[in-house]
Amino acid sequence: MAIRIGIIGETQRECADGLALLDLLANHGVTVAVTQKPAQIAGDRWLARATTTTAPDQKVRG
Repeated sequence: MAIRIGIIGETQRECADGLALLDLLANHGVTVAVTQKPAQIAGDRWLARATTTTAPDQKVRG
């Protein structure tokens, strides 16, 4: 099952940094694909989206 992830920030850099943090999921066997690069949606609001492409390791479930 894919998990969709949305990142909202006040700047493009905040969104990019949020996407970079998702790389930490690789330590748990989860691969993430960016589905929308940071885009300005209104005024000072930015949005980025990603989705998982592999299931998390069953031992890590919480």
